[in-house]
Amino acid sequence: MMQTGKIHRPDGAIISCDVQGNATLPALLLSNSLATTRALWDDVLPELLKEFRVIRYDTRGHGESQTPNGNASLGDLANDVVAVLNEFKIDRALMVGISLGGMTALEMAVHHAHRLTGIVACNCRDFVDDAGKAAWEDRIGITQKGGMSAIASVTIARWFTDDFRLSNPPLMQRVADMINATHPLGFEACARAIMTMTLQSEIGAIRIPAHFVAGSDDGAASSDVMNAMAKRLPAAACTTLADCGHLSSLNRGPELMHEIRTFATRISN
Repeated sequence: MMQTGKIHRPDGAIISCDVQGNATLPALLLSNSLATTRALWDDVLPELLKEFRVIRYDTRGHGESQTPNGNASLGDLANDVVAVLNEFKIDRALMVGISLGGMTALEMAVHHAHRLTGIVACNCRDFVDDAGKAAWEDRIGITQKGGMSAIASVTIARWFTDDFRLSNPPLMQRVADMINATHPLGFEACARAIMTMTLQSEIGAIRIPAHFVAGSDDGAASSDVMNAMAKRLPAAACTTLADCGHLSSLNRGPELMHEIRTFATRISN
């Protein structure tokens, strides 16, 4: 049975969320990337529901969620996650995030660790250099003028290898639909959260269990960057999935499931 929620945040954002699964199972909270929706997890959801009570939500300005403006911080996004947990009266959860969702999981681990049993941070990074910030400003400008469809093709090309894209046209259409379901203000707000993050100076303070998952073909968050993050945390490790681009739940769903399951078992013992 699915329970849904619409959370009105103090700053005017509205967060759409849902929870599914047996309430006696461990809670697992999933956080999606920039310019996708909670549908990012559809392919792995049936397997996850066999072992977890699964909480999903659309990031502010994405899918069915709303944002009041084009400004947000990772702190705002983490506070939205706390509100989602509160909505469903869940004290603690294992949080798994991809890209922006991974950064949000790291932010949660720094500032709201008591609400988590651990994190799996996938396809993400802890800093953006000046060139990266300039690229984000360019993307924001394009979406303000032409809408999200103006960046859909180039975004998909950045997220997936040519071979994977050409071999999976229906999946690529699903990804395009998620991109187009993102409001330009939501894209700007979350892009600015990435541009202004301070994780690089903070993640060394994380003391809850953490695991990292990289993609061998991920140009946005390389395995080198992710391994460097893992080395800064006690007992953390990074697994690199072969032939995987930026969205591991779509590129390598079964392999990501294995990483989540193995990590959840380890931290429960």
